[in-house]
Amino acid sequence: MMKKRLKVVAVVLAGMLLCACQAQPPEANTNAAATTATKADPKVAEDVKEMLAKHDKALNDKDLDAVMATFAADPKTVVLGTGQGERFVGTDAIKQAYTEIFKDYDKGTLETSCDWKTGGADDTGKMAWLAATCQAKDSMKGVKREYVLNVSAAVVKQDSGWRFILLHMSNATAPGPPPAAKN
Repeated sequence: MMKKRLKVVAVVLAGMLLCACQAQPPEANTNAAATTATKADPKVAEDVKEMLAKHDKALNDKDLDAVMATFAADPKTVVLGTGQGERFVGTDAIKQAYTEIFKDYDKGTLETSCDWKTGGADDTGKMAWLAATCQAKDSMKGVKREYVLNVSAAVVKQDSGWRFILLHMSNATAPGPPPAAKN
């Protein structure tokens, strides 16, 4: 179960995060923090989108070194999944998680589309956050599948560029809330 969730998490992450840095117009945001966040330096959003594109390509190519290059080397860097025990802290644990994720889909089959996304950056341009709900498609041994994933992340700017410091991905296995409760 954990392996399946991790796979789902990683596959959707790529597209969601790539889209999340594209700021929505202020009227599309539903809270003051999100509205303020859209005023961040556009260069920050472009730089973070570039890092996300590298993560997306590395996932689709099943390139572990390239995926790991998108994470901060900080021992507190964490990836969280949906269930109990789906917490991976530090480079070695994150690397192990992605090694397992790569076993769950065919190389080159990742497709994502995020119908809701938001994000922002602090005034210093050293930290940014992302959130999205995405639809994903992939296949395993030619068997196609589709799923929805919620993703949130915090990224930090380091000398070597933008890197994930926190990545949380969840895939609900039960039906979602009634339509009126989704807003």
